[in-house]
Amino acid sequence: MTGSTDDPATGGPCRSDPTRTPNRPDDPQAAGPSPGGEHRSARPMVRLMRLLAKGLNQDPSGENAVAVRLFRTLDATLDLLKAGPLRRRLFRRAGQTRWPLAPGDYRIGDPAGAVAVCTLSSRDLIAPLAALPGVAIAGRLVTVNLGIERMVTNIAGNPAIRVLVLCGADSPVFHTAQGVRALLENGVAPDRRIIAAHGHLPVLGNLPVERIERFRRQVVLVDATGVTDIAALVRSVADAVVRAAALPPLPAASEPDGDRAEPTFKHIPAGGHREPIGYDPKGFFLITLDRPAGEILCRHYLKDNTPAHEIRSHSGERILLGLLRAELVSQLGHAGYLGAELAKAETALRLGLDYEQDRRLIAPSDGAPTTDHRRPRRRDPR
Repeated sequence: MTGSTDDPATGGPCRSDPTRTPNRPDDPQAAGPSPGGEHRSARPMVRLMRLLAKGLNQDPSGENAVAVRLFRTLDATLDLLKAGPLRRRLFRRAGQTRWPLAPGDYRIGDPAGAVAVCTLSSRDLIAPLAALPGVAIAGRLVTVNLGIERMVTNIAGNPAIRVLVLCGADSPVFHTAQGVRALLENGVAPDRRIIAAHGHLPVLGNLPVERIERFRRQVVLVDATGVTDIAALVRSVADAVVRAAALPPLPAASEPDGDRAEPTFKHIPAGGHREPIGYDPKGFFLITLDRPAGEILCRHYLKDNTPAHEIRSHSGERILLGLLRAELVSQLGHAGYLGAELAKAETALRLGLDYEQDRRLIAPSDGAPTTDHRRPRRRDPR
């Protein structure tokens, strides 16, 4: 049902030793991105895109519609050369199915089962309910936009599912249960906004209307919102299985659900290059833990190692937001590094692990130190 986000891979660290001076820009180890923002090892495709952007006319808004169409055509051509349509057709003819179609926080039971269970924000209900007879899938649902989109995609992608059981604790912030009820009762407006939904941004902008309507025709709702007692939910699921068996057959789908079940994203490689922290004119930061106070301590130094600012919080996010609000970070790469390092510090604080800036956290075992000193992360030259 809803998906999880991947942790971003970060580059090297801030300066963790104020007694060391950053390398000069002419230091060969400090070779970073080119002035245009791309590393000198940029792929030829990027260079080609820049060349075409210069040669093709832009419209008054600054957009380059010709270049966009050209590269969409190029993507389709590459997919054709890789036999993408043929692979998908052969996959379907072989009777093989790829389900679930969308990622999320769920567990698969019997794919031929007639019941899907949405546990809303209750994660501990997923495993026991997915194991019940007749349950095809059980999972969480948190948001009324992307979360519902993924739920609709997975349920509409399996015509065996005829009943949706809604249970567990609802989110008082997102009003997810009310959003699901509103979708099934009212449908969507022309802009694909769920009619009469109360949650934040209840728009299913990545789904075709046909799939939304198929979902509404396909499932009957059993509303047990707020119920978390396993024994009561076992009875509700058993009743749902009986109810599904009495439903008339589902009409054939009017749109293929297999090829474009999810929005198409362009893959980009992880990693990259950022300028050494010594180049940030705003200075650098030292991050430590004040365990007696239960806080993360972040101290800001100017480029000449002069102490400047100090910020404390139990939350790494609040520290980063405070630094950004005070305009103490001028580089996106620096901000990304700080976000990752502060998240690591907060993890160490909450779990009682050792923390040292620029070192990976590892799980403690046999009294070994919990900060990995054997394989430090790559340091930026300074």
